[in-house]
Amino acid sequence: MATIKDIAARSGVSIATVSKHINGIPVREQNRIRIDAAIAELGYQVNIAARTLKTRRSMTVGILLDSLSNLFYTSVISEAEELLQQKGYTTILCETKDSPERALRGVELLSSKAADGILYFSSRCSREVISRCADLSIPVTVVDSITPEASTVCDFVVTENALGAFSAVEYLQKMGHRGIAVITGSEAHFSANERLRGYQNALRQAGLPIREEWILRDEYNIDGGYRCVRRLLELPVQPTALLVCNYFMTVGAIMALNEANVQIPQQLSVISFDEIELVKAVKPRLTTVNQQTALIAEEAVKCIISGISGASQPQRVHLVPTVLVERDSVERRL
Repeated sequence: MATIKDIAARSGVSIATVSKHINGIPVREQNRIRIDAAIAELGYQVNIAARTLKTRRSMTVGILLDSLSNLFYTSVISEAEELLQQKGYTTILCETKDSPERALRGVELLSSKAADGILYFSSRCSREVISRCADLSIPVTVVDSITPEASTVCDFVVTENALGAFSAVEYLQKMGHRGIAVITGSEAHFSANERLRGYQNALRQAGLPIREEWILRDEYNIDGGYRCVRRLLELPVQPTALLVCNYFMTVGAIMALNEANVQIPQQLSVISFDEIELVKAVKPRLTTVNQQTALIAEEAVKCIISGISGASQPQRVHLVPTVLVERDSVERRL
């Protein structure tokens, strides 16, 4: 059976470095790659029970998330779980159903399971949840929203939502569009507010008017997107372009546009925030502002591992850029 000494010899690093990595302590990236390759090659198995006794860690990370139906969250979690497994961690998942009370119960459950840290996926993170984690001395990293009051006690990993929306509007403006509407989520969602802020900032910078009737808000779901487009189509003055700030809202928006026989992009150019498999089936192919789930997962795992290991973390808010993917749903206007 392979030992830590064997792994060190095969990877060309010290036994201490191998031990750090196996126990979840960050090491240099090149060393991590060498150690993981040696572990895979030699078939090394970590003795979890012995490590727990030695380190006083359960090697478990809890995951709190608003909803399992949120495809963005499940995509990031899938990436994060893979990274955590590479570091020897297992995960326990708790769905909060957007309920602060359920989230608090989830924290208590994870505490009872001796979770070393918590990844908290929420578009409207609860201050009470963060405070309870602090009381229990459980490191927590929040993904997808920021609570400024808690910026000294936990880490936040968020997409550059405002800049992503700004880039979409800037692209539409460069394509000749001056009448640009937006559909976004309710004020309860951090990302919805940030994307709206980016939209408004882009219009101001371009010298374009902000028409309040072209700002439509509803729930982050298919019905919400459908209702917003129905309201938009009833207005006496119509935009030439539309930014939809959520993938499920995009599905509802496309449904409403199809029902009204509005042609994309000939009559209305459309940009969607995020890309899911269902949206890929839409014709014409949608131009999208994509969140980088792999980078978000990587940053979140780095933060929670640092929190668990007690490493200093001067930067508490980590922003991950978006990527604008040009396809066929935006038409150039002269």
